[in-house]
Amino acid sequence: MKKKLLLKIGYLKNFGFSIIMLLFIMNVNAQTSVSGTISDEDAPIPAANVVLKGTSNGTAADFDGNYQIQKVPANGVLIFSSIGYKTKEIAVNGQTQINVSLEFDISSLDEVVVIGYGSLKRTDLTGAVTSISAESIEQSVPTSIDQVLQGRAAGVQLQQNSGAPGGSSSIRIRGVSSLTGSNEPIFVIDGVIIDNTTGSGSQNALSAINPSDIVSLDVLKDASATAIYGSRAANGVIIVTTKRGKKGESTINLDSYIGWQEIPTKLNLLNLQEYAIHKNTRSDLGIVQRDPDFVRTDLLGEGTDWQDALFNRAFMQSHNLSISGGSEKSTYSMGIGYLDQEGIAFGSSFERFNLRGVVDTQVKEYLKVGINFAFNNSKQTTTVSDGSLISIALRQTPNVAIRNADGSFDGPATNEFVQNNPIGLASIRDNRNETAGLRANTFAELSIFKGLKFKTQYAIDYGFSNAYTFNPSYTFGALQNDIREGTRTKAYSKYYNISNLLSYDNTFGKSTINGILGQEYQESSFENLFGYRSGYLTNTATDLNLGDATTARNNNARFSNSISSYFGRAFYSFDDKYLLTTTLRYDGSSRFAKENRWGWFPSAALAWKISNENFLKDNTTVNNLKLRVGWGAVGNQSVPNYAFTSLYGASATNQGTGLLPSNTANPELKWETTYSSNLGLDIGLFNNRVELIADIYYKKTQDLLLQLPLPAYAGSSGVGATAAPTVNIGSLENKGLELTLNTVNADTKDFLWRSNFVFSMNRNKVLSLNSETGILDETLREGSETTIVTRTAVGQPIGQFYGYKVIGRFENATDFYYRNENGEIVPTPLPSDVNTIGENATWIGDYKFADINNDGVINEQDRTYIGNPSPDFTFGIGNTFSYQGLDMTIFLSGSYGNEVVNYQRRFLENPRGNTNLLNSALGYAELALINPNGPNDYRNVEIVGGDKYMPRIAASSASSTSNFRYSDRFVEDGSYLRIQNISLGYNLPTSFISKFGLSNLKVYSNMQNVFTFTKYSGYDPEVGSINQNVLLTGIDNARYPSPHIYTIGINAKF
Repeated sequence: MKKKLLLKIGYLKNFGFSIIMLLFIMNVNAQTSVSGTISDEDAPIPAANVVLKGTSNGTAADFDGNYQIQKVPANGVLIFSSIGYKTKEIAVNGQTQINVSLEFDISSLDEVVVIGYGSLKRTDLTGAVTSISAESIEQSVPTSIDQVLQGRAAGVQLQQNSGAPGGSSSIRIRGVSSLTGSNEPIFVIDGVIIDNTTGSGSQNALSAINPSDIVSLDVLKDASATAIYGSRAANGVIIVTTKRGKKGESTINLDSYIGWQEIPTKLNLLNLQEYAIHKNTRSDLGIVQRDPDFVRTDLLGEGTDWQDALFNRAFMQSHNLSISGGSEKSTYSMGIGYLDQEGIAFGSSFERFNLRGVVDTQVKEYLKVGINFAFNNSKQTTTVSDGSLISIALRQTPNVAIRNADGSFDGPATNEFVQNNPIGLASIRDNRNETAGLRANTFAELSIFKGLKFKTQYAIDYGFSNAYTFNPSYTFGALQNDIREGTRTKAYSKYYNISNLLSYDNTFGKSTINGILGQEYQESSFENLFGYRSGYLTNTATDLNLGDATTARNNNARFSNSISSYFGRAFYSFDDKYLLTTTLRYDGSSRFAKENRWGWFPSAALAWKISNENFLKDNTTVNNLKLRVGWGAVGNQSVPNYAFTSLYGASATNQGTGLLPSNTANPELKWETTYSSNLGLDIGLFNNRVELIADIYYKKTQDLLLQLPLPAYAGSSGVGATAAPTVNIGSLENKGLELTLNTVNADTKDFLWRSNFVFSMNRNKVLSLNSETGILDETLREGSETTIVTRTAVGQPIGQFYGYKVIGRFENATDFYYRNENGEIVPTPLPSDVNTIGENATWIGDYKFADINNDGVINEQDRTYIGNPSPDFTFGIGNTFSYQGLDMTIFLSGSYGNEVVNYQRRFLENPRGNTNLLNSALGYAELALINPNGPNDYRNVEIVGGDKYMPRIAASSASSTSNFRYSDRFVEDGSYLRIQNISLGYNLPTSFISKFGLSNLKVYSNMQNVFTFTKYSGYDPEVGSINQNVLLTGIDNARYPSPHIYTIGINAKF
């Protein structure tokens, strides 16, 4: 650890020295300049452009509209411009200070939005597209790009599956479109398609991308916008545009911050004295033996707080340096970035290095070429997640010390029914991975004649990864492990894409035509090699070849798949009032048999700019009013490779190596297709100070891809098993409403206040399941117990929690009987495994469960739907304030109506358990005899204390298991309102920083995950999905909590 810290300090010293040298060089080269302020009639214009006419010499104004441009001749002409304003030219005439006021230009407000294989003015959009600017990215200070989406884009629901550094997220655009395939959108980064997954478990494929390199995120939501991507676009498309060079003098930008992280809350577990008193109570009841160390509980202290031991204040730092500029014919942009994030949980960390470069050159008047590359290298430690150390820490008892007096790790005094030492395991185990990736593309664009261009592009995405594990031998108290074992996994992935695009854009009178025709071929391949050995001689020499060769196991897998595509899009605008967009894509995928390999994916959308009609054209209140309607079809090809045919694997036999089929072929397998309709309305009022975007949609997915659920006796599990076939099994629907409201609340010379409100509502339902039962159950394994936790069935939402319903407690003797509808007195239904009245069976203080099928007994047939992880709606609220050089952003996000299973409460709230417990477990129902001299009969027992919702301490394991079976008792309201982000910055005056060769210097602080208002009793109500499984959404099984993050930093431009 010390060595690693010294290396980091050395790195920072070198990095800092480089920055100082750059600042010095820029200061020495500073020459006579022209400065001033650029403003409109009300306020300064941040980031306005200033260029010396006829040259590439230029600069940009700072946040206060102040600018300074060097090397300006006395007879030169300066050109001032900014989006939304008319360009102005001013002769210098020897002046050294020129203040400029630009005029508002409504006609130039058409912000360009990136869509599939091109771009359009926002006012010309006919589909549902949401954009997130670089400003929003900078304000949120994210460590990965997916974090930016939370609450900022209507229709996009993001949940972090893990709060670990580099951890994964679940991204859902307009609900769930697949049951077992991927539900993640595809990310298109500068034309390179990133696999549509943000990772499973603790890993996130997007964490390797540096958010500081990004200019904008454009989210394509409805099929009329996404159909151009065809077979991979069923879950939506997120187009990521990175920074490119601009014409003008070179600019250097440094963005650097440091910070720390903390666990947001702690669970209320028993301390040593509370644990000892409770153990004595259990001893009095004959459940455990008396502990001689707990004779005088009043002398005991707090004991070991395993949460404090596992969770610490963690350091993080990020440094990004970029250089960009260009001439009239060539532009460039280069950047280098470094992120180091320690985890708040011991045994977790993430480190990333990024290097990128972009060069665009106008080789000839008719030919433009460019190249873009991005290299990343990341290292991640996942010991705490891979070893489930959080749940171990929660269950470990406070009478166990972390270390012995000699510094070695301690453990429990017995090896029966005890927990391990999580700190010891996190310290000695080695679970880590390292990845390196290269993403690049190059293009050539030929201008044939006015409006007609041909572009060819070649893109690659190569990935290399190494994963290491080593489990050493140890002795922690009475727990001993003598087996040393290690693994190595090496993987190589390769993706390449070749595309050719012919585009035409022209205006004829009142008609504007924009069209593209394209061809694309993309291929992905993957290969890995796995090795295992045990029998190592020591815990320190862990290379695989140092293990016992006789224990060696190895494995290898490889696959490849490809897609060949032909596509086109046509956009037509008449009189800037009536817009039509149509797309068509024809995809062929190697994942399907020849007969089902090709699929058509069409779309069409219409828009009517009502505000451009004569009756509204000159209206001063309504600046924009547009009605949109769209329809389209998109596909999903997320099936195992070669599922349409049989694969064979080697199997040892008495006669030698043989071959067994590893899967059941299904040559009839075909695309999963989603048909989507959208109706949208865009409104701009009061000089566009109020903007409302509203969309309603309906999506129907047919031919759902699913591995056919088969019973074990069908040979689908066990030794020599053949995996069940992947089939097209059913259909589902999503429908919803999205609202976005943007307002400029105040805009004066010194003060600006902008607000943003995002609202999303989605409902899903399964329409058909062509399985034998018409249902799909998902299980969760905890120790030796496997429990059905969710059920998906026809007519119901996807992945609802499925278990028993608690309808009360047996409070007294009369609760064991009730009068039925016929007036007869009958026994209350009892659980089948404790179906008698007795202290070791069902007793006073035990739970009563709903008899769903009314057969007089509680068993598996009485399980029912007990909760829904999908929210009624989600929302985001943002406010940005600026006053002179100060700016502040406050962003809130929330979810309402979703439920969360606090799965660990099944064990941490059971007062009979041998682990440490939540403090709420002490609220068990306390029993006493009504007549102290009477018999121990249920008619002579009453509840005299405890929480009215808690059961008794069960006298037998069967009774305990019955009370703490998977039920709605552990389903909680997961609604929350979170102060997601608070950012405060100050731009130093240009008059001061220009002395040091700087054009802008901003100091800022940022807080993330500041505070969460919720009724949920666990660490965090934002749970996500376990291993990206949509059927395991909303189940908190000791999830790594999302930390509070506090950072301070500087952004310098020179």
